[in-house]
Amino acid sequence: MSLLSYEWKKMLFYQKGLYFISLFFVLSMATLLIFDTPKNPEIEMNSEPYAFYLNQVKGALTDETERFFKTEAKRISEANVALERAYNDYYDGKISEDELLKIASPLEEIVKNESGFKVIFDQYSYIRENPDNRYFLSTNGWNGLLATDHLDLLFLLLLLVLVTPVFCAEFASEMDSLHLTVKKGTRVHAVSKVVLVFMTVIVLCFLTSLLRYGFFHIKYGLENGDYPLQSLSYFGTSTKNSTLFSTFIWVTVLKIFGNLSFSVLIMLFSVWTKKYALTLFSSTAVILLPYVGLSMESTKYFLPGPLAFMIATGFFRGSEAEYNIVTDQMDVTFEEISMLTVMILFVITLCLNIGAMIVIMIRHTNVWSVKKRRGGRLKSLSMMVILCLTAFTFAGCTSTQNMKDVDIYNYSSRQSFENEQYRFYVDETDLDDMKLVFEDKQTGEMNHLIRNPMQSLTKVETSIYGNGPFVYYIKQEFDKLRGFAYRNEERGRFFVMEVDTRTFDEWIIFEKNMNSNEDHFLGPHSADSADSGFYFEIDSFFLDEKSIYFIVQNEIRRVNRGTGKSNVIIRAPLLTSVAFDGQHIYYFNEKYEVVQYDTKTDSETVLPDIITTHFILTETELLFLNRKDQYKIYAMSLDDFATRKITEQSVLNFTCDDQYIFYEARTDSKKYRIDRDGENDLLLEGQND
Repeated sequence: MSLLSYEWKKMLFYQKGLYFISLFFVLSMATLLIFDTPKNPEIEMNSEPYAFYLNQVKGALTDETERFFKTEAKRISEANVALERAYNDYYDGKISEDELLKIASPLEEIVKNESGFKVIFDQYSYIRENPDNRYFLSTNGWNGLLATDHLDLLFLLLLLVLVTPVFCAEFASEMDSLHLTVKKGTRVHAVSKVVLVFMTVIVLCFLTSLLRYGFFHIKYGLENGDYPLQSLSYFGTSTKNSTLFSTFIWVTVLKIFGNLSFSVLIMLFSVWTKKYALTLFSSTAVILLPYVGLSMESTKYFLPGPLAFMIATGFFRGSEAEYNIVTDQMDVTFEEISMLTVMILFVITLCLNIGAMIVIMIRHTNVWSVKKRRGGRLKSLSMMVILCLTAFTFAGCTSTQNMKDVDIYNYSSRQSFENEQYRFYVDETDLDDMKLVFEDKQTGEMNHLIRNPMQSLTKVETSIYGNGPFVYYIKQEFDKLRGFAYRNEERGRFFVMEVDTRTFDEWIIFEKNMNSNEDHFLGPHSADSADSGFYFEIDSFFLDEKSIYFIVQNEIRRVNRGTGKSNVIIRAPLLTSVAFDGQHIYYFNEKYEVVQYDTKTDSETVLPDIITTHFILTETELLFLNRKDQYKIYAMSLDDFATRKITEQSVLNFTCDDQYIFYEARTDSKKYRIDRDGENDLLLEGQND
């Protein structure tokens, strides 16, 4: 025990193991706090209305639950229709404000939890596909704890810096020769070192699992651990008969075995090479090469060795497939690992570990294998750790632009932009081949905005955002299918491109990996179909110096340009009028009120006395159709919120430039032009009868 105590003290203090362990837990906690995002952000955004419905349906799907969903869906739908009719009657002057309040109050009480109902209904749609082993529960906590098979690189680095010096330090200082003079030779020392490593790894694995369990329990909650594993969509096709909590226990046990196996591997390379650098490189390569290089996720789970057990979650996944548009067949993307296969892999890996331990004992007691060592090993170790930590911090892309002066964005102008020299727009002369083009305002010369030829697997979206000399557009590149039977088909990549119109140089300011099969090397940017689906449904976009804002159906999503993390910041029934001034987003809500959302503080302000279905933001005013005055055009000053009437005609829609407003009248459907100050209201040429 005295020898074991000495080795323990040497690892923790002389080799600064305690410092590395403390640093690991600090970085692990910081990583969880900074990078963790809920698997389903809708649950967190609508926590109260979601909890309201979850408490009524929690558990297995029953006939009573089925009836509840049908009844509630009908009740909310009818309430929304009645509520919209009531507000329209009020704005048309058919009912008074008191009558509106009397009608709207009970209806608003019904629809106040609608957002939570949509979330729970999505869960209901998943559960009813296989109600026998899918239960209603709050999934974000368990998804965060279990639904990932990313390699914990921080823990891998910790094992490298703790285990590598256990034997390498002896060879570096030539203490292995001195140990031969001990009564029982070096074998006792080797056994004590191995026991110390095993004890340390087991304790660290247990504490790491406890840390993650505590984090997700506090942040999201980990209730209903006795529910079936298939309640999480990540394991939806699994045939394993396991509960959520028992899966966590098994994953923890398998990870302990995997990390013990990795520690044996490090010690084997230590006594074999007797050099820090070679041990670090060889051990890391054995893990990372199959982890990164194998395109099909399930393949690495069929390889004996530590890797499969270090990312043990995949042992509990079911078989998954995707439709291949080329072969018109379903291609397997993940093949379920049977329990028999897991046992065979465990036995093989255990035998390899035993063989490695025998080699360690033999190599460590062979005095004739002692050679002269050269210094500098600790320096190599430090450089390796620094390089790995530096690589871990790389994420996202940086912008070349300093966005201080921002041009006004309006949804109605999402396909055009104009700066001092050029006018950019979407050429729709050929609807089958629409192009982004620009016109020189002085010469009238026309050119394509995208100078490089468009490839067959590249799609450019017909939406433009402009700011000063910079123009932005979206494109998607679909990688070529490769591999046997197109097994490695990819969905491609999503890009937001920046073009400097002074030189027409082009940069990527945001990139999203849409591949469903391949993981990013470090994990945070791997594709997630639940989180990435909206990239295929974007109507328009705009951006600031930190984020990109995507308008998708009835919501606006903010995506961090550096980390790629996305979240919904605005929901509204109709996002047909949206504006952005660099800090504030303007939109109208379900009551047709114009709301100003501050992107810096995430706060909302309802602009006073505006009811509208269409508006356009300028640098000084908000032009809008006044719903309370027969859809006539009004202007509200952004400084003092004073309003003025511009037209006497009811208007269907309008656009504007710096001098004029162009509108279509409701009475005769003809187009007119009026000055911004409300003067010179003229019927445009070609509109006369």
